[in-house]
Parts: sequence; structure tokens; C-alpha cells
Amino acid sequence: MVLLCINNAFFIFLAWAAYPETFWLLVGTMIVFSIASIVAGMLLVWRGKAKRDIVFYQFLREPSPKHEDALIQSIGGIHKEEVNALASKLRTLHDQLDEVKLQSLDYEEFIESWVHEIKTPISLVNFVLQNRKEEMSELVYQRLEHARITINDHVERILFYARLQAAHVDYKLERVPLNLCCEDVLLELQSLLDEKEVKVIPQLKDVPVVADEKALRFIFTQILVNAVKYADEKRDSFIWLKTGFDSMKNRYFVRITDNGIGVLQSDLPFIFDKGFTGDHPSRKQSTGIGLYLVKKLCGELQIEIEVESEYGKEFTIQFLFPKVEGR
Repeated sequence: MVLLCINNAFFIFLAWAAYPETFWLLVGTMIVFSIASIVAGMLLVWRGKAKRDIVFYQFLREPSPKHEDALIQSIGGIHKEEVNALASKLRTLHDQLDEVKLQSLDYEEFIESWVHEIKTPISLVNFVLQNRKEEMSELVYQRLEHARITINDHVERILFYARLQAAHVDYKLERVPLNLCCEDVLLELQSLLDEKEVKVIPQLKDVPVVADEKALRFIFTQILVNAVKYADEKRDSFIWLKTGFDSMKNRYFVRITDNGIGVLQSDLPFIFDKGFTGDHPSRKQSTGIGLYLVKKLCGELQIEIEVESEYGKEFTIQFLFPKVEGR
């Protein structure tokens, strides 16, 4: 366009010098022709670019030899070597990606299969513990029950972690009474609570929410196990468990508060990060995966999380459930 303007200026000067009587007619014709040429050129360039874009994105989505040839034809043979190199690299990456996806699917299926298989001996251990309780001392029974709960907890973590890595997760959404769900979790963890001498103070109301019951049980189990794990051994340990309806937020809630070691304010924003354990000595053996899974599941189920903590005194976590009309 700059060159065209320079040429026009030069020919305008020539027209003024050679044909002064028809100067304005020549200049007007030249300007109209130049504008028409520019517009026509822009339209042609735009149409050509639109076609090349279509061919290019088809090539990116599927770098097959057919789309490779089409791209070379659209941009010209001058770039043939570059397109060939790009196509070869993309085909290699696509093959590697397909292989990784297949390996990931096989791994996920193996983990789920392993989890379901390992649950059989865990159930057998539970059956033996329940039916042979009288033959064991109270201390031995508590230790074995503690080990069973810990193993079951780790197995559930593996299962939910594998499921959350899948491209699509199926949740069984149904009406779940929060009080009954919490009571079932407390019953499952009763031996652990007794062994660690942690007293639970429940304030449970019949609060119905729509969620996946297995996921809810896993979430509450993780929080209660953490509360027991990080209890302050220097004083009597308590866990306050409350359900209800928050009229200000128009949400059903479950609030779990413990008087354990708490969390530093500087650590509070990171407690749901994968692998985060904090600096407290009692957290050195932690994997940092439990709360990460809790956060992921709550995000999937549209459950809000609020946390508060006073280091060395207490830790509170609250789950807010949406109010579903007509349920």
C-alpha cells in the first residue's frame, strides 16, 4: 500500500505536468482505481486466508498425509519441507498420546480391580474382628480395628484418586440425609475414636441434600480421621459435629470442629493442595492427598468449603450444600 501511494503520487505529478487541462479527471480516476484495487486485493487475501485456516486446523486435528498434501497445496510448495517435518512430528506425538491414554486406561482399570479385590480380605478381617471380639483383649482389638480402618481409608483414597483422574466420572446423585450419613461414618470410626480417646459431640438434624452418598462418606471420613490424627495429646480431645440450614447463605451445612493442633494461618490457603503437609512435626508422615481428594470431590459435587483455624487450639471445616428445589 505504501508503494502504491508513492506510485500514485508520482503519476499525479506527471499528470499535472503533462495534462493540466484534464488533471482532476485523471487524478480522480487513478484514486478510484487504486481504492478498488486495494479492496479487491484485501477480499482476495481474506478469502485465501480463510481457506488456508480451515485446511491448517484440519491438519492440526488430524495430521494425515491427505491433510498434509492439502496444506502444502494451500500455502504453496515453497514450504513443503517445513510442513513435512511438522506433519511427521505431529503424527509421532499423536501416536505417543494414544499410547499414554491406553496405558492410563489400563492403569485405572487395574487400580479399580485391585481395590475391589482387596476389599474382600478387608471384609473378612472385619468379620473376624466382630465375631471373635470376646477372644481378644480390648487393647489388641482396638489395635487391629485401628489397622483395619487405616487400611480401608488408604484403599478408598486410591479408588477415589483413580476415579477422579478419569475423563468422565459417574456419580449416583440421590437424596441423602446428612444426619444418617454422619452417623454411619461415626459408627465405622468408633473403634478409632475409642482408642485415641476422642469424644464426638453430635448435633445432627435431619437435613436432606442431593449428593453421591459414597463420596460424602469418604469426605466426612477424611475430615474425622484427620481430626483424630492431629488431636492434641496434652488435653482431652473433642470433635463437634453439626448439621443444619444456614438461612443467610441459603445452604445446608455440615460443620466439623476439633480442638486439635490446628493449622497455621500461613498454611491455611494451601491445605487442599496436592502433597501439602505443613511444617508441624506430627504432619511429617502425612501424604497430603486426603484433603486434596476432598477438595476435588466437593468441586465435582458443587459443595462449597469454608475453613477456619486457630493454631494450637482448634480447626473448623464447613461444607455448604446447594438447596435443590422440589427435593
